[in-house]
Amino acid sequence: MCSTWNKYIPNSITIFRLLLIFPFLLSIHDIFVYNCSNLLPLLIFFVIILSDIIDGRLARKWNCTTVIGSQLDIIADSAYSILSMMIFVYFNVIPLWFPIIMLIKLCEFVITSTIVIHKKNMTVSILFDSMGKWAARITMVLPGIFVLRCIVINYILIMQIGMYIVTVLFAFSLIKRSIVLHKILYHT
Repeated sequence: MCSTWNKYIPNSITIFRLLLIFPFLLSIHDIFVYNCSNLLPLLIFFVIILSDIIDGRLARKWNCTTVIGSQLDIIADSAYSILSMMIFVYFNVIPLWFPIIMLIKLCEFVITSTIVIHKKNMTVSILFDSMGKWAARITMVLPGIFVLRCIVINYILIMQIGMYIVTVLFAFSLIKRSIVLHKILYHT
């Protein structure tokens, strides 16, 4: 049962995750510039990941899922992933085309979700697909690979492999979503 109190907790967790993006980016910046090695980026990374897991689970458990909550979650995840990748572009760890592809995929995701949901009169606000979900999960974890660079021997290679895997998953997701969209627009 969704009580008034329970209604705001998941969204508050998501907003907290949004606010954590900036200290996380600053801590990544400091690692590059000052060669700092402290636990702050690791701690913030784990809090971001845990908050992403917890907010949705609480909303579903308490039957308090909302359109605003799901959209806020997408905004928080996308801002974290794209901005993190931009700082890695700035320090020449990954190429600029990757966050651009992430941004294009986000736009495609929003547009196709909106069209499909509108045409089918669905009550959900976002339309997910499995490949897109896996790609999003990997992009959430990639900054953690950097934070764990002392443990992960060749973090740049692992981040670049992840980047190419995400790009392939994005391409398959785009194809799948385009087929669904085509069927809805021209065959119903």
